[in-house]
Amino acid sequence: MTRILHPLPTGEPVFENLIRDNAVYVDKTMYFPLLKQVSKFVFCARPRRFGKSLTVTALDAFFSGKIELFKGLAAESHMGSPDFVARPVIRLDMTAIAGSRDIGILERNIRDMLGAIANRHKVSLRGADSARSFLYLLADIRNASGKNVVVLIDEYDAPVIHIVQNQKSLTQRRLLADTREIMRTFYSQIKTAAENIDFVFITGVTKFSRMGVFSSLNNLIDISLEPNFGTFMGYTQQELEQDFKPFITEASETLKISENDLLKRLNNYYDGFSFDGETRLYNPFSILSFFASARKDFLNYWMKSGSNTLVREFLKDQTLTADQFQGMVVDANFASDPGEIDSTPPEGFLYQSGYLTLRAQTDTSFTLDYPNCEVRKAFSALFLQNLAPESSWSGIDVAANELKQCLEDINVPGMVDILTRLFADISYEDHSKAGRKPNKGVLANIIRKIDLFLPWRKERKHSESLAELFRRRMGEGFYRSVLHSALSMAGAKVTPERHVGLGRIDLLVDCGTVIYVIELKISEDAQDGEISAMAGMSQILEKRYGRAFKNPVLVSLAIGRKERNIVACHFLIDGSKSTVEIYAPGNPTPTHADIRE
Repeated sequence: MTRILHPLPTGEPVFENLIRDNAVYVDKTMYFPLLKQVSKFVFCARPRRFGKSLTVTALDAFFSGKIELFKGLAAESHMGSPDFVARPVIRLDMTAIAGSRDIGILERNIRDMLGAIANRHKVSLRGADSARSFLYLLADIRNASGKNVVVLIDEYDAPVIHIVQNQKSLTQRRLLADTREIMRTFYSQIKTAAENIDFVFITGVTKFSRMGVFSSLNNLIDISLEPNFGTFMGYTQQELEQDFKPFITEASETLKISENDLLKRLNNYYDGFSFDGETRLYNPFSILSFFASARKDFLNYWMKSGSNTLVREFLKDQTLTADQFQGMVVDANFASDPGEIDSTPPEGFLYQSGYLTLRAQTDTSFTLDYPNCEVRKAFSALFLQNLAPESSWSGIDVAANELKQCLEDINVPGMVDILTRLFADISYEDHSKAGRKPNKGVLANIIRKIDLFLPWRKERKHSESLAELFRRRMGEGFYRSVLHSALSMAGAKVTPERHVGLGRIDLLVDCGTVIYVIELKISEDAQDGEISAMAGMSQILEKRYGRAFKNPVLVSLAIGRKERNIVACHFLIDGSKSTVEIYAPGNPTPTHADIRE
């Protein structure tokens, strides 16, 4: 039977075009009348590709009174009421001026944008600079229409973010400072012209305190974390199942799986963004891209939809591990004020970049985590690519697919072989980071995790300095993070330092069909590796790490400092037979020996 589907609005940011094309639209218009009830000045931050531009263009149509576009939508009844008044709208898309190479070009681009708006409202643009032109434009449109103006600003932070990710020279750093000042002066006109304004809505991916928006508009209300607006952008599970029902049916038939199984896979791969610590959301771009793909492949659409230069450059300059952010507890104020994107701590940077999201909330704190499998894999890929030469990046993707198959097949020797290849491709300089004295930023992250610091102190060997202790444990953290990233790229859900009754599991790995309990030990060299791997397996068994899971595979890995690679591996399958595998680099056929508990 031929199934007729509505067009999918993949890459379509204009609400009016979407409606006229009869494309799928998840109705969010019930929130539109509520915005003005919150404040005259409203701000909302969301990650990139999360529907901000579509929301702004829909608000443009709403406040302009284009009721014909809202037929059957929640806002239709409000627009038809006697109390509704259509307003002149100034909509500014700041991505249009991002990338200006100097301040003169930036000023000219802003004035060109304002000039187009002035022409649309049949007024003349005047003013010596962009800020004064904006101020006069608000007054002139108000006078010409007899109505106060609605101001909608999309991606207000785009001009600054573009420069932040390219500030490699003194000239570019000066351009960043000048751009910030230009935009601060420009946005401050909103407060100056408040008497001519009916409503202001500003959106972007960050919350810059130095942009002037928040200092000059001291009554600007930030709804980014408000539970009442938790689903303002993004798709809920109910919206996915309701609005994409025919696409779900089509995808399940294409993949030859049940709709229920498809929904579980979609949930694991794309669900999980949260802005209040409770409500979980799908990234619209990822969902639309999945349904639009012919083969219905579970790919990292979000990561591939934009430049990762900023994140990649950030990782190069930091001593970070891919697993240090999972479960990190941050102050409740962190979410509302994570800091400037070019000076914030790593967790603030990654949160504002969309790589981390909020989980559990208390009165005083939030817990951070990667939103879902897609983002976890994307960040893991960036982490591993940062450690390997660019010529090896495609090989990392191949290795991830091979590792996925090994995990599903319970092929531990194959898994070890792939991991040793990945370790071998890490640069000498990055390996050396594992043995360096940690800088202040890293120490701050360590000390922030007090529950880790105290056990480390107990492990301190006789005559070992505290710095040496940190280097030893940071070395283990580095290698564990490489494992964490590789396993995450393979599609597994990896939980570092999973607490169980008698201790902490280094890595708990869930590939969907099999659970792996992995203990990691660092030895001086391959000669000591066998002893270390045996000690790791003894620890797993004595502390009963596998008792909480059904038929787990128990794995103990030893990393040799000298070899900078896996030098020994013990694993136990089905709880009855333990196999010791001693991996010697260069030996294509690992040896096996059976032992019993």
